[in-house]
Amino acid sequence: MKLAKFWTRGSAEYEGVRASARGWSDDSFDAAKAKAREIARRVAERVVTHPFEKEKYPYGDRPLPEPILRQFSSGAAAVTRNAYGALILNTDEMMFVDIDNEDRRPPNIDVETIASKHGLSGRFYQTAAGYRVILTDRKFVPGSPESEALLQEFGADTMYARLCKMQLSFRARLTPKPWRCQFYKPRVKYPYESPRDEAAFNEWLAQYSGKTRGYATCKLVSSFGMQVIAGFGELLVYHDEETKAFSDLPLA
Repeated sequence: MKLAKFWTRGSAEYEGVRASARGWSDDSFDAAKAKAREIARRVAERVVTHPFEKEKYPYGDRPLPEPILRQFSSGAAAVTRNAYGALILNTDEMMFVDIDNEDRRPPNIDVETIASKHGLSGRFYQTAAGYRVILTDRKFVPGSPESEALLQEFGADTMYARLCKMQLSFRARLTPKPWRCQFYKPRVKYPYESPRDEAAFNEWLAQYSGKTRGYATCKLVSSFGMQVIAGFGELLVYHDEETKAFSDLPLA
């Protein structure tokens, strides 16, 4: 997984041009700050030397700026909060398949047919925008040819498949998108510029938690196969509790 424990912002100047950037590290805030300053200086220098060009980074070439809120004992999963405030379950080995209605509308039988073909066990869920599949009987490597082929066969959303490959993890949203609950996205981004920004986010989070209480993120439709390998059981229980997968609440 491309996750970082420490995130902060830093700024630097080059020939009168000042820029700011986000930096990250698994070691310390000081290392993250040094990274931020390094990136900021590079940005400022590029503005001076190539004023009409924008620095481009390959999509997903760096960790997503998401705080790590929980890490599981297996070390193969972590919970983060994404840019619009939702909780995300990130896994190294347990595959999530995100299937968007706009790309494909497979009935339950199609998913189970593909699973049976490969001898897979798992669970099938409905989401607000489509479907989610969790595979439970074996470990997969994000971005591997096997994983890529299977995601494509299931009809996974192409942007989701690309993100899995670039971030070296599978991702599942655990809590609703705020706009589906008639709420707005947070106006500040992590890592926060100041204590005031962090306080503003925490105020937003308290309201978001109240707004989303009456919604589920996905709903369990069926299970196929019976096998759940060691370490995945804890993740499944956590996923289903956080998403309210057994409730009759509206999906968001």
